[in-house]
Amino acid sequence: MIHPTRLYGKPGNIAGYYGVGDYYTKDGDQEPSEWGGKLAADLGLDGPVDTKVFETLLAGKVGDQQLGRHRKDGQIHHHPGWDFPVNAPKSVSIMALVGGDERIIAAHERAVGTAIGWLEDHAQTRRRIDGKVTYETTGRLAYARFTEFSSRALDPHLHTHIVILNMTNREGERHMVSLESLAMYAEYMTAGQIYRNDLAHRLRELGYDIDYDPRSGLFEIRGVPKALIADMSQRAEQIDTHAREHGREGQAARKGSFYATRPAKQTIDLESLRDQWATRMRPYAQDLEALRATSDERGVKAIDTEPAAARRATLFGLRQSEAREAVNNLGRLVRTGLASHVGEVRLSDVLPLLREHEARWKLLRTTEPTGDQILTRGRTSRKTARLEIALSTQLSLSLDDTVPLAGRDRILAVLDGSILNGDQRDVLAHLAQSNDRAVGVDGVAGSGKSTLVKVLKDAAEPGWTFIGLAPTSTAAGKLGHDAGIESRTVAMLLATGGRDITDRHVLVVDEAGQLGNRQALRLLQVSHDTGARILFLGDDKQTGAIEQGKAFWLMQQLGLPTSALSQAIRQETGMMKAAVAAARVGDYARSLRHLGAVTSGGDSKELARSLVADWTRLDPESRSKTNILVLDNETRQLVNLMVREVLQKEGRVAPEETPLELLRPAGMTDQEKRLARFYSGGQVVIFSRDDAGLGISRGAEYRVEGVEKDARGRQLVRLVDENGRTILWNPRVGRAAQVNVFVADKRNLAAGDRIQWRLAAKDLDLKNAERGTIENLDGTRATIRWDRKSDPQVVDLAKHKTWDHGYAETVYSSQSKTYDRVYVLAPLNSGLVNGQNYYTAITRARFGVKLWTQNGEKLAEKLEAHSGEKTSALEGLGRLWRDSIRARGERHGDLLGQAREDMLRQRAERAERRAARERDWEQVLRPTSLAERLAGRAHQAAHRFDDYLRGVLADGPPIAPERAPDRTPEPARDHAPSHKGHDR
Repeated sequence: MIHPTRLYGKPGNIAGYYGVGDYYTKDGDQEPSEWGGKLAADLGLDGPVDTKVFETLLAGKVGDQQLGRHRKDGQIHHHPGWDFPVNAPKSVSIMALVGGDERIIAAHERAVGTAIGWLEDHAQTRRRIDGKVTYETTGRLAYARFTEFSSRALDPHLHTHIVILNMTNREGERHMVSLESLAMYAEYMTAGQIYRNDLAHRLRELGYDIDYDPRSGLFEIRGVPKALIADMSQRAEQIDTHAREHGREGQAARKGSFYATRPAKQTIDLESLRDQWATRMRPYAQDLEALRATSDERGVKAIDTEPAAARRATLFGLRQSEAREAVNNLGRLVRTGLASHVGEVRLSDVLPLLREHEARWKLLRTTEPTGDQILTRGRTSRKTARLEIALSTQLSLSLDDTVPLAGRDRILAVLDGSILNGDQRDVLAHLAQSNDRAVGVDGVAGSGKSTLVKVLKDAAEPGWTFIGLAPTSTAAGKLGHDAGIESRTVAMLLATGGRDITDRHVLVVDEAGQLGNRQALRLLQVSHDTGARILFLGDDKQTGAIEQGKAFWLMQQLGLPTSALSQAIRQETGMMKAAVAAARVGDYARSLRHLGAVTSGGDSKELARSLVADWTRLDPESRSKTNILVLDNETRQLVNLMVREVLQKEGRVAPEETPLELLRPAGMTDQEKRLARFYSGGQVVIFSRDDAGLGISRGAEYRVEGVEKDARGRQLVRLVDENGRTILWNPRVGRAAQVNVFVADKRNLAAGDRIQWRLAAKDLDLKNAERGTIENLDGTRATIRWDRKSDPQVVDLAKHKTWDHGYAETVYSSQSKTYDRVYVLAPLNSGLVNGQNYYTAITRARFGVKLWTQNGEKLAEKLEAHSGEKTSALEGLGRLWRDSIRARGERHGDLLGQAREDMLRQRAERAERRAARERDWEQVLRPTSLAERLAGRAHQAAHRFDDYLRGVLADGPPIAPERAPDRTPEPARDHAPSHKGHDR
């Protein structure tokens, strides 16, 4: 792990801090230190770090040059540098320092060098040219390495501090410039994974086995007792305890707990330190001795990387990264691929394959900023770029490809006396009279898009059928209810390939901003094949797609005919309208000022407690109209627990509880579902398709017991069904989309509890994120009154387990919903605090929003820095205009013309096939006449009499006609007459 830190203080104090170390030997030798970096070599820095020289360089003095920024008072301010500490896994520290295997220390040092080499490749400086700030990669650093062997709690802790000096230059130059650390900070997690993979590979060469998590990329040496690891991790326990007590999640949040709990640095002689460790490890001495003996017995041997493993890791890095983002840093591709194969592949195995992809133009370098990532070395794939170009092609073919929905007179008649405002009237007129098959409406949140659709449907000429679509079942159901039209999820429509869609359908896609590139393209393809009109409704300022792309925004840039709804009608107070308007243009400080009710201070847990206390002061009716919005599921569970405790004290939730098992999504991507290594014991797998060969039933629960290899070396997942039968399943076979992976968990449930359904259940007619109240609980059978339904429903929660407490809701699942008031919990340490999520959260409310965060000013700064906007390949490649409808029409007019002719011909053939099927079904379903029924009965009688005659003519006793079905079959006769066409 690497956790970079900016250095503060006087150069002398910094130099003394790293020079003292954590221990000393009886001979007075200090911990090992060393100069490093290409720049250090040019400066003649070699060998152990000299404290005086170190202090001078930290001050920015290089020869007769003084680095720094000149202040108005004439002083020069120079920032000394950064510390990028590299920490070994705890089991590695134990075997190296307690187990006495000094070979591991050498392996650690070499792995550190590989990781820092990656950071050095990203060293940059910043220059201002013609008033514009540009970044130049120099790839040259000077740093001091200090390797230490203990933590502040005196646990064995092998780690190396890489103190990077704030200076760099171009190769061949003597003049120094200040270093820009932006790129290095963007790449430190990749450097950490490079270190772990390199170290794990070297440990295997030393004869050790490793266990690793392919999702996090973390590993430990196999066989080191977990109890010993826990005992030797007192410092980590201090940090974890502090983080838990203060509701901190993730590496960035734990960093605050690290500094809050850090004791003063101690110095102790190494021999005493080793004596302490030997005493603490005595109960586990035999385990460590056995591990070391096995390592020695195996001996040191080089392990070559299997080419197939390197290819698999590289391909996984590409596919996994591009599943979420169209453009990624090269470092993310490297990090993701390495994490999936720890100990099997290294940077030197993966990077050449990625370079090969670039040489073959399968991986493209981006040149322009896109999204809000720091793209130091942005990459997109040719496949992704072509997917986005395909959107442009489909939009080109949709122009002037249909007839208007209504004439002018009909539109005016419908608008007469309608409640639509001027904005909505203009948009409706444009939509109704457009000849374009695909159109869009980009409307601010709460601008009345559903109302617009309802009036548009009323204005349309007879014969048009409107179908409401949305990425989530909740949003689809709301659109259908508000607009009075049939509704489905986008996935449901795409699963059928638009089989029942014709050119008289209007597909209304709500929350289009949540569409990924692939979904948008497949919707356009359905429209292309059937001739159905498609109307995209969305707001690209709200929370975007989970998967790759920002399709709604991109289609507008490419030329999708789009109308705008700029007037918000959901917000009913001037302050709320102003807060929403400011957030939409990115002025978050002004938005928070208009919001007014912002509670600051405390950590996540304290903020949650304050929010719940405020909510519980509301009367029951106000509570029902106030929604609590959080950003992630961990915070949602925390708030749910606090609300529930209050309600039980009030008697609104019954004190008699039943502990029930539930299933929560494991969060695995499709790429992870296809690899056995990502499955772990205790997970639950539910298939949406039967597999007769393996005896797998759709909807049944299968527990993961582990992973094993078959005779061919393939990794298989060992599943156990409810009867204890073991199944070896290869996740590479079949479609990942038909596999749902869960983690079993438990919740207490009682009458009065609010719950939220977490997975759409067709057999129960329940949508994802649907909420209801438990009216009665009899064992595992719950009587639930859902908010959407008038009658209660009895659900067996032992069979249907995809639920959770439903007092708080995530921002993502709240999209498309409206409440009188909203309470928002926005802890600064959450990675999901961004502009889009903030805007989505506050636009759910009609009258007011209350928000809880640590610091309002810092929240505004973070929202400005992190918009939440996703990336686009064409934007990153600087090709938005070149691949727009207009530009491609000018370049490829003939090709597009031919494509249009093919589209119309294929559409006509599809319509003819559909008509033929309907004629066939009409023939099958047509009621039979009396004459046909009499003829049929006569035919049956003749058939029975024919069987009787053949029985009489055959050898043996005659068989009566009424007993014919019970007779023993006779041998076939070649001369037997055929019944078909037999003359009776």
